[in-house]
Amino acid sequence: MIVILGAGLAGLSAALHLKESEYLIFEREGEVGGLCRSVVQDGFTFDYTGHLLHLQHPYTQRLLEELLPELPLRHQRRAAIYIAGKYIPYPFQANLWALPKEMTRECLLGYIQSYYGDAQGGEDFLSWIYQAFGPGIAKYFMIPYNEKLWKIPLQEISLEWVNGFVPRPTLEEVIDGALGVNRKGFGYNQEFFYPMQGGIKTLPQALLSRIKDVQLGREVESIDIMERAVRFHDGNDVTYHTLISSLPLDELLQRVVNLPEEIKNLITNLRYVSVLNINLGVKRALISNYHWIYYPEPSYPFYRLGFPSNLSPLMAPEGTSSLSVEISYLPPIPSSLDEVRKRTFSSLISCGILRDDDEILAEKMLMVKHAYVIYDPFRHQHLPRILQFLRSKHIYPIGRYGLWGYATMEEALLQGKDMAEGLS
Repeated sequence: MIVILGAGLAGLSAALHLKESEYLIFEREGEVGGLCRSVVQDGFTFDYTGHLLHLQHPYTQRLLEELLPELPLRHQRRAAIYIAGKYIPYPFQANLWALPKEMTRECLLGYIQSYYGDAQGGEDFLSWIYQAFGPGIAKYFMIPYNEKLWKIPLQEISLEWVNGFVPRPTLEEVIDGALGVNRKGFGYNQEFFYPMQGGIKTLPQALLSRIKDVQLGREVESIDIMERAVRFHDGNDVTYHTLISSLPLDELLQRVVNLPEEIKNLITNLRYVSVLNINLGVKRALISNYHWIYYPEPSYPFYRLGFPSNLSPLMAPEGTSSLSVEISYLPPIPSSLDEVRKRTFSSLISCGILRDDDEILAEKMLMVKHAYVIYDPFRHQHLPRILQFLRSKHIYPIGRYGLWGYATMEEALLQGKDMAEGLS
């Protein structure tokens, strides 16, 4: 028997691709999707932070066409960075023309100096930023934005993740971007898809329709690796030959009752960032034309705003707009949520997104405990050891938090597929 823990995208994909194999899949929430879920509040549909489909692999493109006959909307990215009271097209490093001229000059000269300099990139994120972009781009965007997002010194972050997710333009692209000529988008998210209706939960719901019943409301209490048994909070248990887990890796390890001390001692050093997601429905159409906006300046508590009603007109009632505010924090949950909320509303007005007379029709606060895994030297050194131990006990982590890394929704689907095919 193959047991799958977690009915997020990776777990559902594993179940789908196991085909005729005998399996059981368990999910602690009352619905499938993991963080790929949507909620409806007063006629507005909100996701658990931004979830956009970036498709690069032919297989996932075909799968999406099969799962969602009403094809999702295709978008060309409209994103910006808000700095010094101006909107700078994203990515910042290729659109220096939009900055005040003295800032453009500082960023361009700094980039050219770093490009022709002898400085080495180093092994930490901060030194890499200076080496890759120069002091101007580092000062105005890369450092303040990433400090706001990660909440730890950037010297503590390693580099395994940067190549895929931090766009690094060529010298020609930076110069063209400073002059405002030949402007073109780049980066992994310049084109994306989004469901026409229902929010992002449409995708896991479509996967659910193609697999056996998922047992919902089944939270894992403990895992006995000697007996190969999973016990649930309701007192029931199930035995397995193979266990596939998309639970966050730290939570999975905490549930293994006979975990060796040398592995148990590693759990608390698996670091991550959490996100407070404040969603608003506003009685005014088109409060912004962007899909999302980055806010690196420390005067704003949020690092990013998203606009779900710009992803599909069916995400909000006609004549209204919706807004998703993302504020990162290190766990545990901030004790002063009311103060955070007040500061958020004040900042939304000060940067011009909201007006003093705007009527708020809906408000939904969502907490995302595991939002971003922190890549640090500890992870680099010890993660392979942890995963090797689990696999030796017939436990196979998958998914963004199961494998303790950064992954797109497409990659989660492919991880589930690869795991299932490897077991077949």
